[in-house]
Amino acid sequence: MWLCLLLAATVRGPADVESLAASADAVVHGQVARRSSAWAPGGGQIFTTVVLRTIETWKGTPASEISVLVPGGEVGELSQTVQGVAQFREGEEVVVFLNLRAPSVFGVERLALGKFAVGAPVGLAKASPARSARSGLRRLQSR
Repeated sequence: MWLCLLLAATVRGPADVESLAASADAVVHGQVARRSSAWAPGGGQIFTTVVLRTIETWKGTPASEISVLVPGGEVGELSQTVQGVAQFREGEEVVVFLNLRAPSVFGVERLALGKFAVGAPVGLAKASPARSARSGLRRLQSR
């Protein structure tokens, strides 16, 4: 099954929102609740399970949480990096285009192309209303 997951992750064609939505089994706006990495059966490959707390389901069957399996991760002192896969950080708000890979387990459509971060990156302070205001700015005259 693990080899099938890797082969199914092959990037094919452009990744505009319309084609991502058409080929995805589910489109979810959610927040990363937790991540955990483990060796695949037989070893040799590490996979990370990302659990998303659903904010909205735009396509597919709604669920309060969904599991997304991503190739690569860290187990103990070892890490495995797979180029081009979507990276998730705990607390991050995302919109993901997903394909059902196994019962109740999804993969990201077209690797990192099927994941979009929403808002400010995790760990950065959000702009205060005072910083967001346009006071102190002046309009330039057009010529």
